[in-house]
Amino acid sequence: MRKNLKNSGIDKKLVDDVLNQNEQRFRLKLEKGLSPARAVEDLELAEIIDVQAIQPLLDNFYKLTHIPIGLNDLKGNVLAGAGWQDICTKFHRVHPVTCRHCVESDINLSSGVAPGEFKFYRCKNNMWDAVTPIMVGDHHVGYVFAGQFFFDDEPLNYEFFRAQARKYGFNEEEYIAALEKVPRLSREAVDTGMAFFMTFANMLSQLSYSNIKLAQLLEERDVLVNVLQKTREDFDRAQAVGNIGSWRLDLCNNVLTWSDENHRIFGIPKGTPLTYETFLSTIHPDDREYVDGEWKEGMEGKPYDIEHRIIADDKVKWVREKAYLEFDRDGSLIAGFGITQDITERKRAEEALRLSNIYNRSLIEASLDPLVTIGSDGKITDVNNSTEIATGYSRDELIGTDFSDYFTEPEKAKEGYQRVFQEGLVRDYPLEIQHKDGHTTPVLYNASVYKDESGKVIGVFAAARDITELKKAEKALKKAHDNLENLVEERTGQLEKAYNSLKESEKSLSEAQRMAHIGNWDWDTLTNRSYWSDELYRIFGLTPRKFGLPYSEALNYIHPDDRDYMNNAVKRALNGEPYEIDYRIISADGTERVVHTQGEVIFNEENNSIKMRGTVQDITERKKAEEALEKIQETHIKEIHHRIKNNLQVISSLLSLEAEKFGDEKMLESFRESQNRVASMALIHEELYKGKELDTLDFAAYLQKLAADLFDSYNLGNSGISLKLDLEKIHLDLDIAIPLGIIVNELISNSLKHAFSAEKSGEIHISLCKKESFTANDDIPGPCPSCTGKNNLHYILTVADNGKGIPEEIKFPNTDSLGLQLVNLLVEQIDGYIKLKMDSGTKFTIWFRNPET
Repeated sequence: MRKNLKNSGIDKKLVDDVLNQNEQRFRLKLEKGLSPARAVEDLELAEIIDVQAIQPLLDNFYKLTHIPIGLNDLKGNVLAGAGWQDICTKFHRVHPVTCRHCVESDINLSSGVAPGEFKFYRCKNNMWDAVTPIMVGDHHVGYVFAGQFFFDDEPLNYEFFRAQARKYGFNEEEYIAALEKVPRLSREAVDTGMAFFMTFANMLSQLSYSNIKLAQLLEERDVLVNVLQKTREDFDRAQAVGNIGSWRLDLCNNVLTWSDENHRIFGIPKGTPLTYETFLSTIHPDDREYVDGEWKEGMEGKPYDIEHRIIADDKVKWVREKAYLEFDRDGSLIAGFGITQDITERKRAEEALRLSNIYNRSLIEASLDPLVTIGSDGKITDVNNSTEIATGYSRDELIGTDFSDYFTEPEKAKEGYQRVFQEGLVRDYPLEIQHKDGHTTPVLYNASVYKDESGKVIGVFAAARDITELKKAEKALKKAHDNLENLVEERTGQLEKAYNSLKESEKSLSEAQRMAHIGNWDWDTLTNRSYWSDELYRIFGLTPRKFGLPYSEALNYIHPDDRDYMNNAVKRALNGEPYEIDYRIISADGTERVVHTQGEVIFNEENNSIKMRGTVQDITERKKAEEALEKIQETHIKEIHHRIKNNLQVISSLLSLEAEKFGDEKMLESFRESQNRVASMALIHEELYKGKELDTLDFAAYLQKLAADLFDSYNLGNSGISLKLDLEKIHLDLDIAIPLGIIVNELISNSLKHAFSAEKSGEIHISLCKKESFTANDDIPGPCPSCTGKNNLHYILTVADNGKGIPEEIKFPNTDSLGLQLVNLLVEQIDGYIKLKMDSGTKFTIWFRNPET
């Protein structure tokens, strides 16, 4: 039933007075029972209303109107009420069946009533009720009921109620007497009462919702205050942990302040008057003139970023100082901010690394074997002196050329190089080095891949072992074998001569093994006896003996961490699977060495193992050289990122200096935009230089730093514009990260410059997530159906603001704006897709892929 009750005549002031008297009590209830973590839709009516305050209001209303009233939650529970009739309390609510009828009527028959309306219904016990809903915000939490009653224009069916008394076992006369007491109300009185109930429910809803929100906002404010305080404490701790102090100079008020960490670095107690002379007195005497000159040039506009020594607490320290100075239009210094970083440990580490690089290079050059590093394109990237001797070419001549050009069989050399990439390593690959003068050197080519910190293969490390003597020994053995049958037929003297020749050949083989650091062994699995060559004993630091060590005893010389690895390889070999592995040994003198071993099993006709044989090569020095080269390569790559970052910062500084020549605001803005673009690229190389990964970037951390720098660039630290970041930790390839960084730089800069009117607050929101995380967000649609290959786009970046939006005359993407044209070009460059949405501000959504994914 829908009624128009605008002119019902109910006096709302009565309700206002009662509610205002209990407002403080109700607020206390909310503050105790609610927290920001609980949503409004999770609350129940009993948690929202103050029954003790509302009950007197209901009692007074009943005395005035004689209309029974009650407040029920959505489960049918009665929380407060007045005017309950005996027919309900003594009969209907007592009997289980009629009580169930009451609850079902309250829950089912009263449903479907819209806010601001009421509904009449006849309950299952055959009496009239009226109901209007109680809302908190948009959520339904309960009902206001009027009943039980009868309309005075309806005849009462006494026979029906007598039958009902007999059906449920009620005392018939007492039941009819209770029935007579049920109010007979006119329809006009009920309509007027329900108008009051609707007004009452609406005011209760509004007051409850407002108090809930107030309690939650107060709690949230306390949380934010605590977070701010903790942030300040964390900043102080961060300076202490990072050994970075800060200072601020205010020449307008002639005030210089230092952070606690700055005092600690310089060893100057807090409270000491701070002057330039005080600072200069701490500088190492040998650096004082340099620091003074740099500071004076900084006051003239030169960037101040220097490293020098100080003397603090009678100790020499290294510090890095960087200053950000502010000048007025006349070029006079008015303020400045700077940092001081204690870099003493870094300087010590750099010196240790320099000495280590010298030492590692000495080890590489000390190797008698040619050592070469080869890039993924087959070009030589570095060589040692032995390579220069073997080829006849200098190091400068070799670097950058194809490695296969220096072998007699270039195609075979390339095939071996490709096997390294496919299998990870190549062992004892026979080749011949072609010297510049034409002579050749037979070698065994051993190579393995080397990787960057992320595990990506970036090249090959190769060593060539000269086997000229081994070749001679092989030829001698072959000659001895070919002549064996003829020698048998010769005289005893000739046999003795052949025997002596064979002994000489064995001696040559032993010498070749010594030169190549390769020993061989045989193991008779039936008798458990073994043979070891002299070189094998030398590798293990043992004295040669008639028989080799038993297998169980030989295992004791293998490094404990590699023992199971070696033992499992032998077990597989006994099942017919030859092995070729590297492992560590502990020689008899306690020295740890790395060896390369090969082994195979010989089976008889019944497929039973009868013998096992193999070789062991000492590759300790080669392993050390490989590790040294890997460390050098990592250092080179980090240095490249560092230099690129420094060069970009120089460009930014040059732009800043050039901008000072112009007074036109648009020209200055163009210079600042160019500086920000250069800074966004420099920041990427700075993050790569500081991080562990060399070719991928933690883009979420980069976005946080970039956004903060842009806010500082536009001097928005104290404005009403806030920054909200929702960033997943995603690593991007440099080819994607650099263009994407410039895109974000342009979009944030546009928002900071154009989205908000002067002194108006607002928010800039940046989010970065994987496509799977994004699909659940219905606020932003996916790419349009015409977007080619949209299913291959892995990530989604959004930059949005709630400012005044882009002017209608700018038609995106076809726009004359240089910044937006640059954004479109860069999105195309990364094969991405961009979409603009202008609802309550501006929102750019970019879909893109990462080739490394």
